[in-house]
Amino acid sequence: MRRATLLALAVLIAGWALTLWVAPWSDERVNDLFVYRTFAEPVLSGGLPYRDVAFEYPPLAAPAIALPGLAGTGEETFRWAFAIWTLAAAVAVVLLCGALAEAGAGGRRAQPEAGAVDSGEFPARRAMLAAALMPLLCGALLRTHFDLFPVALLLAGLLLLARERPRAGLAVLGLGAATKLFPLVAVPVALAWLVARGRRREAWQGALACAAVVGTVAGAAVAISPDGAFDAVRYHVDRPVQVESSPALVLLGLDAVGAGEAEGVSSHRSDGLLHPAANAIASLFLTVLVAVVALLCALVARQRRGPRELVVAALIACAAFALFGKVLSPQFVIWVLPLAALAFAWRMHALAAGVALAAVLTQIEFPAHYFDVVAREPAAVGLVAARNFVLAAVVGLGVRELLRGRRQQELLDARGAAVAVGVD
Repeated sequence: MRRATLLALAVLIAGWALTLWVAPWSDERVNDLFVYRTFAEPVLSGGLPYRDVAFEYPPLAAPAIALPGLAGTGEETFRWAFAIWTLAAAVAVVLLCGALAEAGAGGRRAQPEAGAVDSGEFPARRAMLAAALMPLLCGALLRTHFDLFPVALLLAGLLLLARERPRAGLAVLGLGAATKLFPLVAVPVALAWLVARGRRREAWQGALACAAVVGTVAGAAVAISPDGAFDAVRYHVDRPVQVESSPALVLLGLDAVGAGEAEGVSSHRSDGLLHPAANAIASLFLTVLVAVVALLCALVARQRRGPRELVVAALIACAAFALFGKVLSPQFVIWVLPLAALAFAWRMHALAAGVALAAVLTQIEFPAHYFDVVAREPAAVGLVAARNFVLAAVVGLGVRELLRGRRQQELLDARGAAVAVGVD
């Protein structure tokens, strides 16, 4: 197992080198490093987020963004420090994928190849090697954004849940949500999974632990600066539909057929669209997101499901959060990369291929053709539409895997009952 781990980390580091020196993976002409650097400098000089420095992210994003500035906030120094910092997060993600694959092997295990021993190591190797390919799929996007940190917290929370530590797991999911919001959608899935396993007490205690973590962190931000904290909330509420999002594609379609003008606007550090139907379309997509999460909760609650189903359902919920939100920034694809690694480890090959294709399409579009999307060049908009369609297929494939797992469990239960009757 140690050799497999070292091999995976070697592949990851080699891929990281590609994102620094080899095109097209090294293309970073559009990135958030300037924003992070200009935030880190005053914070490391004693300023507080929300009070002294405007901050749009949840409170625990502040250390994830600012700490590399300890090496220096000059452009090149910060670029290298942030690359090393995010590489450390990527290492954590690779190792957590391996541990989750091993935990999932305790349920419906993947069949090993001829000569391999199915001790949990085989899917762990597959997961780590697949996760190590993240730089190849995403390029410089991976090291110029902080999204790997909430992803690592999401995976750590799911691993604790899979290892029968639900209160700690839900608390860690709360930490992830306090870093970037998307891990929060895994919480109702985890609670439904616990209730289905007859662990209601641990479910409500875990829910309280998660709420306590989020509430404490949010309360600290409000205590530092009520106005600054609420400005951060208003920032996202008032933000227009982002040009690469699924609602934006609908607005562009309405504009194309003459049903209202989709006006481009540059605000909130991104490019968005204003349209008379924008709020209604965004609300419709939010309703779809709630429905998808509810469906995932129902699927994991139907029967006593294993850790594998929990992980798949939680990661599909995060993919749905990206797909159906009014913002789909390119770095959001990082959230679903662990799903590809784990799906590959568990031989859900169509699901793994779907996530990989969505990542590759994102890399082709961003940053090379991002401004073509803003300019509404048909080919570039079509590329974004294809990526979003693939993400929708990923959500559908994930639901199919959960349904397939339920049917297989029903067959196993029926066979067990038949054997029991035969013995009697």
